[in-house]
Amino acid sequence: MVRFSVSEEGIWTAKNSVETHNHELAKPDDQHLLRSSGHITEENTSVLKSMADAGIRTINAFSYLSEEVGGVENLGFTKRDAYNYIKKEIRAKIENGDSNSLIELFKNRSAEDNLFAWDVQTDDKERLVNFFWVDDLGRVDYDCFGDIIIFDTSYRLNKYNLVCAPIIGVNNHWQNIILGMTFLSDETIDSFCWLFQTFLRIMDNKHPVTIFTDQDQAMARAIEIVFPNTRHRLCQWHIHKKAPSKVWCFNSNNKVKGLFYSCFNKCDSAEEFDSLWNEMISEGDLHSHQWLNDLYKIWERWSTAFNKDCFNLGILSTQRSESTNFVCHGISKATSSLTECFLGLEKLINSWRRNERDEFFRCSQTKIQPYMKRSPILKKAAKFYSRKLYSFFEEEFLNGLGGLRIDHSSPDSSTFPVQNIDHTFDSHKWTVLFSSSEGIIKCSCRKFEMMGILCSHCMRVMSQLDVTNISQKYLIPRWSATARNDLYSGLNVQRMAKSLCTLNQGSRNMIFRNYVYRFAYQISTEAQGNEDAEQCMIDGMSALALNVQNIMEGKRNKCITEGIHKSIRDPAKRRPKGVSNARLKDHWEKRKAKKVKPTVHNPNPTLYFTPAELGSQSSFM
Repeated sequence: MVRFSVSEEGIWTAKNSVETHNHELAKPDDQHLLRSSGHITEENTSVLKSMADAGIRTINAFSYLSEEVGGVENLGFTKRDAYNYIKKEIRAKIENGDSNSLIELFKNRSAEDNLFAWDVQTDDKERLVNFFWVDDLGRVDYDCFGDIIIFDTSYRLNKYNLVCAPIIGVNNHWQNIILGMTFLSDETIDSFCWLFQTFLRIMDNKHPVTIFTDQDQAMARAIEIVFPNTRHRLCQWHIHKKAPSKVWCFNSNNKVKGLFYSCFNKCDSAEEFDSLWNEMISEGDLHSHQWLNDLYKIWERWSTAFNKDCFNLGILSTQRSESTNFVCHGISKATSSLTECFLGLEKLINSWRRNERDEFFRCSQTKIQPYMKRSPILKKAAKFYSRKLYSFFEEEFLNGLGGLRIDHSSPDSSTFPVQNIDHTFDSHKWTVLFSSSEGIIKCSCRKFEMMGILCSHCMRVMSQLDVTNISQKYLIPRWSATARNDLYSGLNVQRMAKSLCTLNQGSRNMIFRNYVYRFAYQISTEAQGNEDAEQCMIDGMSALALNVQNIMEGKRNKCITEGIHKSIRDPAKRRPKGVSNARLKDHWEKRKAKKVKPTVHNPNPTLYFTPAELGSQSSFM
């Protein structure tokens, strides 16, 4: 300790010095460790913030900055200072509470985007329980590609342990698209019903054709209530995964395993399914097997034999949703706030949209070169389909020409039995019906009904009959390279709406509304800046509004949540299903046998009897 005095002339004089209470002066290399010297410049704060927003960890951002200046000692601040700055920025985002900050973000997005829709649900204590949002392109995508949705849940994406449940679709480039995002407090029937009802209301009551989920019973019950006309399919992968642990002879009897797998996607009819199932039961002596009996009761949800009449893209699992959940875990973590989750998922959606625009650019700028350049069928397909869907179509075309043959034993000239040339690969037979007068071709494999492209069996028959053109009815707009642009092209809006709604069993209202939104936005963008044009547009819109009001008998209810001004409390922290806070054990710890306490022999044991009404049957199972 050193005590100084300062004279009026500014001269410092040492009055007292106690060496035992003193410490060495900091070296130049350690100067950044002094509290008085720690300072983060504006340039460094900008880099730290940008890297944190991009998902880069704070330690990596700090290492990058220290490398740029030749070492930590030249940076001017410590690693702890960097962490404190990032935490300060995070706290600033949720200054009014996590839930209220999230709602403010929703309101801001709604002000910027007229098609942005959201809804929240609170409990009796005004705590946030569930919330859902979808942006403009998500709603437009549901118009175009909302026939199939894949739904699954994920955990540990936020500090409240709310369940993240993205609603996934498939676009015309065979890419994943997000049709809506939701966070749920639990996986109960009520929560799923609220989600599906909110989703349906925002999407103008347009039901999907098929929805894929896992075997969650609460989810299945909610789908029955909210989507009664939607085909509910279960993920085959989850069932395959359970089979070895449920069926005792599954791994030891290869015939039982083969028949079990064949029942999933190798049957073309209910009769063929029943034949294979009964053969499997007899082969393994599984007549009284409870798990298989329960599985048989819901055969229409997992076997393709009972779903060939329904559009489903040929999907067999929820893998697309599983991969989406994996990506979500990369941008959010168990300590993230709801606001951080929303902003991170928003970036994920934008990156997916960027990939979609890149693929659209490649489709518009590059011409597909058919493998057989003189084939009229491939030429027409190359002009219509997106690049990915054309590859599927060309594969079916080539397989039909090079791998199949027609059995001419049928006396009916409109019926063609088709089978593989190589019987060792698959001895299955398909039946193709063709009518030249009606321009109809159908196959027993029902690939067109399920996926929307003609199968190789139909291609083989068309080649046999020298058919060189594909009927327009077999080129569905969903798989067009310009599907979204065609849908909102203006002149085609009525025709496209009817065409898509026939396939999707949905409503055309949202297609019309979104087209009007885009049309009005385009006019307002052109008119802005010119006073005469602006006034002309305002006068025209006023007159139009009056005419519409005179025509309409009632006023349409708005589906987007509005007017939430009250303060909402943050969600209560919950423990997600199937998650334990215990330390994860390695392989050898799991194999280590537990120590068994020696049994003490009691010559005169005391017997205690539990009344029947207080007992539990589970203790005997």
